[in-house]
Amino acid sequence: MISRAEARIKIKEITDAKKPIKTGLTLPIRKGATFEVYRIPLNLLVPNILNDRITWKIREYEAESGRKLDIESDDDVQYLYDIILKEHPAENERTKADLAKNGQQVDGVITNEGIIIDGNRRATLLRALFNGEADKYGQNVEDFRYFNTIVLPEDIDAKEIMALETMLQIGADEKVGYNRICLYVKVDNLLKAGYTYPQIKQYMGLKSDKEVGEMHATFDLMVEYLNTIGKPNHFTLLDGLEDQFLNAKTVFKRLDNGTYNAEWDYQPSDVADFKMICYDYMRAKFEGKKFRDILVGKPNKTNGVFIEKSVWDSFLQHHNDIIDANDPVSETDWQFLGKRGGKLDQNLNDAVNKLSSVLTDKDLSKLIIEVRGKVDKIEELIESMDEVSSEDLQNLKELSKSIYKITAKYKI
Repeated sequence: MISRAEARIKIKEITDAKKPIKTGLTLPIRKGATFEVYRIPLNLLVPNILNDRITWKIREYEAESGRKLDIESDDDVQYLYDIILKEHPAENERTKADLAKNGQQVDGVITNEGIIIDGNRRATLLRALFNGEADKYGQNVEDFRYFNTIVLPEDIDAKEIMALETMLQIGADEKVGYNRICLYVKVDNLLKAGYTYPQIKQYMGLKSDKEVGEMHATFDLMVEYLNTIGKPNHFTLLDGLEDQFLNAKTVFKRLDNGTYNAEWDYQPSDVADFKMICYDYMRAKFEGKKFRDILVGKPNKTNGVFIEKSVWDSFLQHHNDIIDANDPVSETDWQFLGKRGGKLDQNLNDAVNKLSSVLTDKDLSKLIIEVRGKVDKIEELIESMDEVSSEDLQNLKELSKSIYKITAKYKI
């Protein structure tokens, strides 16, 4: 593979020849500046190792391998291409067929070293066509040797490139299949690079600075979860869990500040146990709606298993017994326990039934107390009256009969 230093020299030779195929293009940086498009050989290019579309998988690979990916390594560059090819294969096939039929319609953006800033997916698919797949579409592979792209100036720095990539990636063709978890990683990356909430809001097309802050808080909870389960940087494990994290974040916050609508005086250790169980159910890929409405519960409503101490204590004990007895290790182990009808599901269903019974009993007690208060009020009123109507007396007799019937049934 050609080195980045060699690629820089060859790309400079192309741009110095001043034979662009397009001129006068603009980018969402360097207001007033225009850029030119050149035909750059694909063999001079490499995917962007900081591409937020795949950065969550790169972080996981680096965590497992114990080393950083190197764009000067043939194997590492091929790994990057493979990740892109495996992301959304059906959409990739449609795009590949379109490229074979109509050629490249959208220009890319690269650095002067040949690192692809915008167009990683298109360039990867063109490369696949050039490496032999063009035959499948009845095309000549030589038609796919080049990538039409803007070449960024040498004086652009990494921070400016990150801003440009963000604005270009969150839109147009490159937004295909942009995983939601990647957006949270992107917020974290931009903050670490020194960008402010207003800048991130602008670059990512978010509604407000508050939304940026909420996304960052959610990302922090995701990181806490991965660290807790012993899988730091394994962001692929978060796929499909965004809704669970959003709901858990709200509930955890209310539990921490004492505004959660629980019926008992829970302690920090109880909150820690609750978080642990929520993380276990997340790892088991537990159904989102059931997780939200039953396990976590809505902060201001009495519908989560944590609201009643007796229910919670029993649920927690059975949960720990299940984990101890089954000792889940792999993600498959966890998902087996969490499937519909699995042991974690059964334990939660049992807790829900107990909670319903407890709340029903409390509702009855509350109603009896209310009725008792009204009966006392009736007695006071009657004592102050000279005469009671026959209709009122008849209603009191019916009420007395009903109460007697209830108490006789239970031999009170």
